[in-house]
Amino acid sequence: MGGEPTVRQVYALAAALCSGAGLPFPETREAASELIERVRLDIGHPAPRLSDAGPRPRRRRRGVGRTGVGAHHWRASEVAAELAREMR
Repeated sequence: MGGEPTVRQVYALAAALCSGAGLPFPETREAASELIERVRLDIGHPAPRLSDAGPRPRRRRRGVGRTGVGAHHWRASEVAAELAREMR
């Protein structure tokens, strides 16, 4: 089983870590952000506040490019162009 952990696994891990540290699992996004900031400050994280981290890089959308869901469309276009050249 490869790849990134699932959302369910991340939540289970977070809940286990909160429980082990004696912290309540956050009920809201705001509470989660405050808890993350507090934990980062406690461990000496170089960017403890979420605002310190800066924006995350944008991920490419699936299906864009030659390896995603739309890869067969790109290949079909390439084959059609080659066929048209050969028929001239």
